Amino acid sequence: MAKAKNVYKEDSVMIALLEKKGVDIKEFTQGELVEGTVVSVSPKQILVDVGAKSEGIITSDEFPQYDETYKNLKPGDTLLSSVVQPENEHGYLVLSLRRAEKDSKWRDMEDTLTSGAVLEVTVIEYNKGGLLVECFGLRGFVPLSHLDRVHFQNDIAKFSAGSEAELKSSLKVLSGKKLKVKIIELDKEKNRLVMSEKDALPTYSDTARQERLENVTEGDVLDGIVTGLMPFGIFVDLDGIEGLVHISEIAWEKVSNPGNYYSVGSPIEVKVLGVDDKSGKLALSVKRLSDNPWETVEDKYPEGTVVAGTVSKVVPFGAFVNLEKGLDGLVHISETDGPLNEGDSVKAVVTLVDAAKQKLALSIKRLTDGSNN
Repeated sequence: MAKAKNVYKEDSVMIALLEKKGVDIKEFTQGELVEGTVVSVSPKQILVDVGAKSEGIITSDEFPQYDETYKNLKPGDTLLSSVVQPENEHGYLVLSLRRAEKDSKWRDMEDTLTSGAVLEVTVIEYNKGGLLVECFGLRGFVPLSHLDRVHFQNDIAKFSAGSEAELKSSLKVLSGKKLKVKIIELDKEKNRLVMSEKDALPTYSDTARQERLENVTEGDVLDGIVTGLMPFGIFVDLDGIEGLVHISEIAWEKVSNPGNYYSVGSPIEVKVLGVDDKSGKLALSVKRLSDNPWETVEDKYPEGTVVAGTVSKVVPFGAFVNLEKGLDGLVHISETDGPLNEGDSVKAVVTLVDAAKQKLALSIKRLTDGSNN
């Protein structure tokens, strides 16, 4: 026990003496970037003075990838390296050039994010809703919703069904192209680097967007490009202004999947409803560009009318029959005359019509058995 106390006392005295003489005592941590001065260069190692009376070594394992750097190094040169081990058995810091280069790039990316500077990146390929890009040796991701609409108009005019496979095939035209982008999200630990082409272009600046918004009024009909599909709706680019068509505003009929109606890159005509308070985007509608079939349903299909339609959906309690675009009537299971399948052409009689509640009840049984009451 006494020996331990003596060691502690000696260490404390040494630290006190060093501090008294103004020597900077620094502890290095693994992964830390350090800048130092080359002390000596040999075929087996590079010795680097990193200050605070500390020296580090870079072993020959680091040389092959950095052959040219190693050959040209000389005492007095400044070198950036990363701490692999704070202290080896000889008391030296173990440093890495390879890790330092990558860490340095991430540090540069952090500075770029802070400053808002514009970067030039090269497109590698399409990957799950966006483009993989190369930026100074790091990989970044540009979501499709953050691409300039000009790509959709010119390069990706072949967009059709919008499946992942077809989308990937169509976006091959962008491979190898240079894009100007800004970093919008960065997480070194998760190796996540998200970028935006729109944010880098004056066309999409806050000032330009505000100027365009001032010229847009409720009720305007505008042409746009679909830039994103989500379960809740469609994102639309309107020449630099972002808008959202909520799923309930895509069509008068019930929509379960927006992808059945549009694909990324598709041209779209929309009507402006206003500005969505939550998203700050324009609230848009497609269905309001056409007449609401429910407004005239009572005049066109009064009770007792015999109608013809196609089974659009089969449910446990019956089947929906489409009479015209946006107008489906329900044949309850008790009013059928045998099993029904999607796509079947049927005739039925209207038994109930209520425009306000958007209800249209049909019966096949009453038509086939002649009890049209």
